[in-house]
Amino acid sequence: MMPYDTYRLYQAERAKSPREIDHADQRAAQLASAVSGLFRAITQIARRPSPSAPGGASPLTAPAACQGTMAGAIEGA
Repeated sequence: MMPYDTYRLYQAERAKSPREIDHADQRAAQLASAVSGLFRAITQIARRPSPSAPGGASPLTAPAACQGTMAGAIEGA
């Protein structure tokens, strides 16, 4: 056990004041907000229509639309 681990155990087990609990809750909310914003940005990029996809299909639906033609190419080979 490292010397720092005993301090971490002490911090984890001691009773927290209401102010410390509120501060920890605010930090957790900020982290959740940042992760949510990142996830929202990624999903908006994925939902945006691709100019190269036929019919303006999104990149997520393009492989499903081409699945039949890919299967025919593999069987014909």
